[in-house]
Amino acid sequence: MLLANLLRTLSQVEIEKIRQDFRLSERSRLLFERIAAAPSSPPATNQLCKIFHIKTENLYRLFSEIVEECVRILAPKEEFATLKFFQGKFLYRPFITEAQRIEKRLLYEKNKNALERYYKYLFLNIISFPIGLIDLDLMEEYGNKWHNSKDNPDVDDALYFRVKMIFYRIAALPTKKKMNLAQMSTYSRQLLDEVSEQAVASPNPNVQFEYFQAEWKACIYQRTDSVTQHRWLERSLAIVQENRSAFEANLEQIIELQIANEQAMFFGNAKEALQTFLKYYKGQTPETSRGALYLMRFTRVAFLAKDFQTAHKILSEFRSHQIVNVTRSLFITSLILKTLLEIGEGYVGAAAETIEILKSKNREKFFLAYEVQIRGLESVNAFKQDDFALADQLVERNIKWLRSRRISLSTSAWIYFYQIIGEIIRYKMTGEPIGTSLLNHFKNDFRTEHPEFFILLETEVKNAAPAKI
Repeated sequence: MLLANLLRTLSQVEIEKIRQDFRLSERSRLLFERIAAAPSSPPATNQLCKIFHIKTENLYRLFSEIVEECVRILAPKEEFATLKFFQGKFLYRPFITEAQRIEKRLLYEKNKNALERYYKYLFLNIISFPIGLIDLDLMEEYGNKWHNSKDNPDVDDALYFRVKMIFYRIAALPTKKKMNLAQMSTYSRQLLDEVSEQAVASPNPNVQFEYFQAEWKACIYQRTDSVTQHRWLERSLAIVQENRSAFEANLEQIIELQIANEQAMFFGNAKEALQTFLKYYKGQTPETSRGALYLMRFTRVAFLAKDFQTAHKILSEFRSHQIVNVTRSLFITSLILKTLLEIGEGYVGAAAETIEILKSKNREKFFLAYEVQIRGLESVNAFKQDDFALADQLVERNIKWLRSRRISLSTSAWIYFYQIIGEIIRYKMTGEPIGTSLLNHFKNDFRTEHPEFFILLETEVKNAAPAKI
């Protein structure tokens, strides 16, 4: 039910604010309190109907009135306030329902200026939701409506919307469960090839920027070398710096943070990258998609720099927000980061408990990208607990699982991670060092893809390496 979904996202301060300004009937107030007491497991509809002696349709009417009351009290007093409220709570379906209601009203009023502002707001802000939730066709429709509502569109304005949608379609590919990495690479290349000549030659800097960003995003699936991938970000930054008046004020900062993140992930410059994240830290929160992404990357970069104190501080700030606990993608990512820190600092018992929560959450709604990381965490934690029998068993099981999922060496370096754990176990048992070929693959291929997992085994690999390495 929407009311329970809404109340799950609210902090205790917000709940108290609603209680103080609640203007509905006593029955509505009691119903609100009943749901607020346990929004994650609210009473069944038939049970509530029995308690309050009302029919189902009347109960739903009361739910709607209470949701409207919550929005009245908590939403900002500005244009599109309800949309901004649902956006801040990551409530996608209510956001879309409200958007359709507003559009119908504005079309009836024939308010052209308001419609242009409305379509602009929708197109630029709908992407704040997790990419897997968004109807990209609907988003593209809103973009086209924004373009058509303009009296004097910029040159290549239609191309801008087309290229921006290509970026989002490429970004959404990991949510397509039936596509493997090769298929994602082919699909993204097809999309980009259709616009590449026009985009690069466009006099509109926004078109060029979106194209460079789309090429950068596509590198993930094309297994492009890190240097080439990084150049697309450098070109993105250059076009912004050359045309600052054409872009939003903080876009340069966003690209600098993208570059810093890649410097930490792919080039071993985590300490320098951490300084960039520290420079731009202004108390960001996960209430916006950019804030959430910033805090997650900040935590990961601090971990890679081995500044565990900063990593703990930022992750704790991130996890203190109720929105993280009720938004699946944010919650699971926060637990993965928490587990990395626990293993990295030697708290393997706590890590084992967190891993069990992760496994349970991913079973509820399976996502392959999470499963790959969870299995890696479970294996390395078993090894760190000195349970070599279990670790060896997990290594064999997960190599078979990767192959069953068609995750081969041509598409991922995860197999090297499991093979290196097996080799370290053998070294501890027999004193035989890790083979040079595997060691090179682990240090080069795997480290480039998953540096945070590389760090977890860095000391053991160094000890088990041949003397000349």
